[in-house]
Amino acid sequence: MSMDLHVCWRGDLAWDRTRLKGALDALGFDATVLYDFEGSSGFWPVDLAGCKTGVEVYFDDNLAELTEMYPELAAAVDGRDKVVNFTWGGNFAEGGTALALAAALATLGDAIIYEPQEAVCLSVAQSAEEARQMFQLAKTEGYRARDE
Repeated sequence: MSMDLHVCWRGDLAWDRTRLKGALDALGFDATVLYDFEGSSGFWPVDLAGCKTGVEVYFDDNLAELTEMYPELAAAVDGRDKVVNFTWGGNFAEGGTALALAAALATLGDAIIYEPQEAVCLSVAQSAEEARQMFQLAKTEGYRARDE
């Protein structure tokens, strides 16, 4: 089963690797951002919280379709016109990566974090805390790095 997380914002991205790393570090996640985020598609590797991990990243131009599917998201969008979708399977490290990246992006701009499985918007603090829990679970459950 795959999980999704959506981050919505206004306008063009101003989140280069340096700013993204800084935002992750400020949230307490030691990070090595390997590649630029903007324009990524598919699996995006990142070294985060002691894990060589990553998450699937899909920029979506059709926010209208998402807001039709998720009324809670529609109520929260408030003029935001861009969205990125993070997708992962049962890998706790990848889930933690999605949540940590979402929290970092939300601190860099006026972004909202929407978790469709529970139909809720997460605060930066909630997203970061859930990320920490996921990384802890990954390590407890026998985390395997992406290159193993």
